[in-house]
This record gives sequence, C-alpha cells and structure tokens, in this order.
Amino acid sequence: MFANSRSVKLLCRGVLTTLCGGILLSASAHEITTNAMYLHNAPKWLKRVRVEKVIDRIQSKLEWSTRRIHGYYYTDEQAFAKAHGLGPKAIAVTKSSKSGIVVHLGPKITNKNFDYQFGHEMVHVIIAQKYKGAIPKWLEEGLANHLSRAPKVDYEALNRHPLPQDVTKLAHPFSGEASLIHFRYKASQALAEMLSKKCDLENLIRLSVERKMENYIETYCEIKDINLAFRKWVESKVKKKVKS
Repeated sequence: MFANSRSVKLLCRGVLTTLCGGILLSASAHEITTNAMYLHNAPKWLKRVRVEKVIDRIQSKLEWSTRRIHGYYYTDEQAFAKAHGLGPKAIAVTKSSKSGIVVHLGPKITNKNFDYQFGHEMVHVIIAQKYKGAIPKWLEEGLANHLSRAPKVDYEALNRHPLPQDVTKLAHPFSGEASLIHFRYKASQALAEMLSKKCDLENLIRLSVERKMENYIETYCEIKDINLAFRKWVESKVKKKVKS
C-alpha cells in the first residue's frame, strides 16, 4: 500500500517495552541495517539475511539500488494506525513526502506473510524513487503484488464481482468494505498478470523510466482498449479454470 503524506517523525530508539514516538517497542525487538533500509523495532523472528533477500529480489526485478530509507515495525495496532492514517484495514504502508520515504509494517505482518508483504512495499519504494509517476496508479498495487509473489489471483472469485468498467479507477487509496478493497487489489494484480502474459512486463517497466507506461501499453503491448482487454482476460482465465 502506498500513500503520500507529510513526514512522520519517528525518532526513538531502544529495546524496552514502551511507547515512544508512536511505536510500541518490545523487549525482543532489534534494529536491522542493510544497504537499502534501517528497519527499526524488527521482531525477534526476523533476521537481516531474510530482509536482504527480499530487497535484493525486488531490486533485481526493477533494476534499481534503493537509496536507503527507514522502516518501522509495529506491535501495536493503534500506534500503527496513527502512523499511516489510512484506516484500520491497512497491513503495511509506504509513505512518501518531501522529507523522504518511510515504510510502516503493522502487527499483521507475520513470519508467514513477511516476504511478500515486505516485498510489496519495496516495489512501492522503488517506484517512488525511480519511476516518479511514470507507472500508472491504477496498476501500482497490482504490480507490487505481482512482483512480490503475493498469493495468486482467484479468477473465479474475482469474476463474482462486477468487473470495473474503467480500470483506471483502481488507483489507491481504497475505501469501503474489506471484501471490496481485496477485490480492487486483486483486480489490479490481474491487470499486471495480463500485461505479463501479453507482453514482456519487465521490458515494459524498463521502458517506463523514460515515458509514461500508458503509452507503451498501447504501442508495445498492442492493447488499444485496456478495459476490453481486461474483461476478455478475466473471462478466458475463468473458462480455462472451468475446463481444467
């Protein structure tokens, strides 16, 4: 999840169980330092080699060495919500402002889901640092899911909702019921999967450094009507699942 906001000043350090600067620090917390990030208040189960592995994979996909940023892990839901300001449904948030980019990882980030949730946020970080608006917002969440190896799209479940008439309305921030937010994330991810299948997605991303991606979707991918192509893509995936 990506959001623009004023900077959030989170300057505390320490390992005692206390609330400092909006972060609930636990006795087992520690700081992880890599070339790309200072991760504060990291949980005991998280090791530096794992953080670096996720960062390296996303950097390789997007051909970028991240300028070092700060990240914060929260054990308290209220402190996390106060830091990102996007409501109770957020799990992790990347915030960008004039003073820099900060990644906030909420208490729902666990040992089980860390790799793709953290990878998702690192995609947002690199998009903000490298692409500067060239990648459309309606694709960014789906691209972050796709590149971070989030759970695959269930196309039958996706097709039970009315598909968006205009995919450009899939831009974050999302609001409403949790099921609707989940649908929008997965619809955007399905778009990324479609582009990966119809054209070389990594090269499409590479081209977008110089020019807005929408232009290349039409020319390089030969997709004249993105909305029509998306509806046909979902239909074909559902039919394929039914046959199998």
